[in-house]
Amino acid sequence: MGKFSASCKYCEEAWNCEEVSKLEEYLSNHCKGASANVVRKYMTKVLKCQDKSTKKRKLSSGGQQNIYNYHDSMDLPDSRITRINCALIKFFVACGISFRIVEHPFFINLLKELNGGYNPPTRKMLSGQILKRELAQVNNNVKLEIEKETNLTIGLF
Repeated sequence: MGKFSASCKYCEEAWNCEEVSKLEEYLSNHCKGASANVVRKYMTKVLKCQDKSTKKRKLSSGGQQNIYNYHDSMDLPDSRITRINCALIKFFVACGISFRIVEHPFFINLLKELNGGYNPPTRKMLSGQILKRELAQVNNNVKLEIEKETNLTIGLF
């Protein structure tokens, strides 16, 4: 069967027939030329599709659901918290994100959705103690790597 393509009549963006859901998402969120009625119409369609896929996932898991499917353990071991904090500091530093984001309600909500038992550190704790601990670990790893090497020349070209 041949591929059918169409374009958005508001902005001439081209779409394949397999990309109907992407087109609907585009019309509901990004098309600058679409009227408010068109945006509302496609936003409603996108939300309905999202609800259907969520319900399908719940039903397809089979059998009776239990509380552990909806609730994380509230008691995280210290080793797990340390690993999460380490990943968090690497994320903030590598992406150049301000440490104050860790205290933003939306970011806290994201972390709670990922694991309800994790309480994020304050920005001062993140930018202080946790950053220094990770920096010490990185410096130690670099030192160990350099010690393994032989025939190193530094500054001679």
